[in-house]
Amino acid sequence: MLVQMNSDKNIKVNIFGTDYPLKVNANVEYVKRIAEYVDAKMREVQAAKPNRPLHQIAILAALNITDELLHQKEAQKKRHINFENKVKSLTEKLELGIKESSE
Repeated sequence: MLVQMNSDKNIKVNIFGTDYPLKVNANVEYVKRIAEYVDAKMREVQAAKPNRPLHQIAILAALNITDELLHQKEAQKKRHINFENKVKSLTEKLELGIKESSE
C-alpha cells in the first residue's frame, strides 16, 4: 500500500487545489507523480463538466483512471497469452525438428 499510517516519509501533495499531507512507504518523487496525475485527471473532468461538485469530479476522475488501468491490464494479459502461444508453437516446431533429425 502506498500510503501508510506508520511510515517515516512525510510529504505534502496538492491535488485540485488542496494540500494533502501523506505518510508514504514509496519513493517520494513517485508519489508526487501519482498526485500530479490524479490532479490532471480531475482537471480534465472539470473542463468537460465544469459545474460538477468536487466529489463528483473526484469520482469521475477515479472511474477514468480505473478504466485506463483495466484496459492496460487486459492488454498486458493479451500480450502474455500471445507470448505463451508463440513459445508453445516454437517448442512444438523444435520438438518436431529434433524428432525428424533423429529418424
